[in-house]
Amino acid sequence: MEEGMSISISNHFDCEESTEIIDAKKPKSWNIINALNWVLVHAEDSELSDWFWKTSQDALDYLNKVLGLTSIQIVVLALLIEAGEPLSWRKLGRYLNLPCLTIMTYSDEIEQLVNKRWLMRRMSRESNGCNDSFTLANGVITALRNNQTFVPKKIDGFDEQEFVDRLESHLDKALNSFWGDFSDEEWWMIELAKVNPQLPLCQEVLRYDDVHTQSLLLMMVFNYAQYADTPKEGLSMKAINKLYPADYDCDNIRYRLFKGSHELIQEGLVEHKCENGIASPHRYILTKEAKSRLLASYKPGQSVVAYNKTETNYAKSHTAITAKSLFYNPDEQEQVDQLVRLLSGDNLASVQQRLKEHGLRQGFACLFYGEPGTGKTETVLQIARMTGRDIIQIEAAGLRDKFVGESEKNIKAVFSHYKEVCRKTDVTPILFFNEADAIINKRVENVSHSTDKMDNSMQNIILQEMESLDGIMIATTNLVTNLDSAFNRRFLFKIEFHQPAIDVKAKIWQSMMNDLNSDEAYELATLFNFTGGQIENNVRKVVIDYAFTGERPTLEQIKTYCRYEDVLYNQSHIHIGFNTFAS
Repeated sequence: MEEGMSISISNHFDCEESTEIIDAKKPKSWNIINALNWVLVHAEDSELSDWFWKTSQDALDYLNKVLGLTSIQIVVLALLIEAGEPLSWRKLGRYLNLPCLTIMTYSDEIEQLVNKRWLMRRMSRESNGCNDSFTLANGVITALRNNQTFVPKKIDGFDEQEFVDRLESHLDKALNSFWGDFSDEEWWMIELAKVNPQLPLCQEVLRYDDVHTQSLLLMMVFNYAQYADTPKEGLSMKAINKLYPADYDCDNIRYRLFKGSHELIQEGLVEHKCENGIASPHRYILTKEAKSRLLASYKPGQSVVAYNKTETNYAKSHTAITAKSLFYNPDEQEQVDQLVRLLSGDNLASVQQRLKEHGLRQGFACLFYGEPGTGKTETVLQIARMTGRDIIQIEAAGLRDKFVGESEKNIKAVFSHYKEVCRKTDVTPILFFNEADAIINKRVENVSHSTDKMDNSMQNIILQEMESLDGIMIATTNLVTNLDSAFNRRFLFKIEFHQPAIDVKAKIWQSMMNDLNSDEAYELATLFNFTGGQIENNVRKVVIDYAFTGERPTLEQIKTYCRYEDVLYNQSHIHIGFNTFAS
């Protein structure tokens, strides 16, 4: 990449264009992205002239109001988004065709963006500071892409437990999806330390001048949080090689760590890990002194990331959910779309704040009900994917235990873990009870068996937890006629998934078998009253047949598969009275 800023806009407007021509090119309505794009296009080589401010005035007025930023701050924001990399004063000036010093006259306004945590600053080693650079904070682009202003997450005023939990949850997510420059995470860690100067750990971190030494100490804390007092504890040289660049400064750090002469080792904060009675120069851990002096109140056993590594975890990242096209009847589509909007971006926090102001429960408890195969479970997964929320999936039947009291412990553990995850992550995840029939049915009034007592106890615990729920809970069920009225009241959203209408079934057929023409898909949809799940079963049979024969089954062969499926379905299907369900 060349030294100069690499972005360039080829369709830059000629400054001699008339006002009428420019107005004709403006969007019919503004949103954050097209307004920023308008500013970006006109800013190139503009020297921030009167012409630039005039032609960009409408877009800037819109963004001033929506984002609460000054016009210069908006210009810098647009350039950083387009560049996709840190920009120095020099590179900002080159894009605008202005001297570096002219751009630096706006230092105060850019500093405000840093203080608001929209930007992070990277200090250069040059004394003149011209190569200090700025990069966007995590989450800025996501918020703007969703046409929302960016609201930084709270990172100050933490106690030791909160500080390390936040450090751990951020780094665990960032490093597991690591693809970019670790320096972004270094500057995030240092910023976290700067805004929590009341903590002994942060005071120690900020005592060092070198950014790599500062981040290395925090990486040692991160490693301790994940693997405290286990064989895995210790940051390896291999991990350090992966994270830190191969330059003179970092190579010197590696050498001094290996030799035991690094200042963190000399000052008794870090030591070589003892393996089989021998101190290994390739693995490093916090000393007992560092743990007692800098992390006296921190309890690593409460680590939610460590919990997520156990076999009892049901957490699934939204990034691991495969995108899938789903088709609904109009009423269901409207309700699902509404739920997606409510759970997207910062909408949830805004709605919860309003509920709190009115003294109402802030949790979102949702019930998806309907016949098997109508898409309830897949809808939950796709909502998680579209709203960027991880999902903690619980198979309700697996919570029940034959031993007295264990089932109740299981359900308490689920909610306790969910609360910890919500507290320690940036984005509230979804707690998903799949096939929840067994735990939300009517409570037994005249208890005569121990199993009835156990079920009632489990249900009472769930009802209490739903009452105080601050997050998102979704349950799916095939049976609602036996739903306990107390659960009915606590589910804020209740969506019934019906058998798909003929036109919807036709879309499902074509989405799964793109070689079907519209007439064939409509014919199959008309002949067979299948759910989406049943259609998928038949498509699988077609695929298997094709794999064996190498020939695409004819429409009549597909109908034969469907008739067999239809017979089995009608023999085993018991109609459930969903229309009696009260909302």
